[in-house]
Amino acid sequence: MEEASFIGKERRRLGLTQHQLAKMAGVSQSLVAKVESGSVDAAYSKIKALLEALERASLSGERTAREIMHAGIKSVAPSDTLHAASAAMRKLSISQLPVVEAGRVVGSLTEASILACFSERKDIAKTRVSEVMDEAFPNVLPSTPISSVASLLRHHPAVLVLEKGEIAGIITKADILRAI
Repeated sequence: MEEASFIGKERRRLGLTQHQLAKMAGVSQSLVAKVESGSVDAAYSKIKALLEALERASLSGERTAREIMHAGIKSVAPSDTLHAASAAMRKLSISQLPVVEAGRVVGSLTEASILACFSERKDIAKTRVSEVMDEAFPNVLPSTPISSVASLLRHHPAVLVLEKGEIAGIITKADILRAI
């Protein structure tokens, strides 16, 4: 009955009463009490509803992507040269850019992508972004909790925040560190 112990501890950690949790999960308060005490072996659907309610409650107080993103971000086109893209990155003191074509995100450009060109002895002035761009950064909604964004940033240099299909902002690891 690990779930029973977890449900009670998590409910108390979140400052919820049994009645509040029951209401959020659509079950009776007496069921919550019985589950927490371990005196009843509740149906899977009831335990699932309680766990989902606890998850919603824990995320509701968390900051969102909209709160920490940088709005009005710069992007580059696949046809731009690496020289122009790197100049924009230097000017803005940033290390990555989304690659956008016809209003749609088609890739990403990072410092690492550009540095790889030097080791391959490519002519930066003539090389196009499309020749070295990486896959597009993952994207999230503005309402996405920052814990979810942080998980994505463990594997990607940036996360785009999209609203109605348009780039609303970008979040990097530095933004997460500032949000702590």
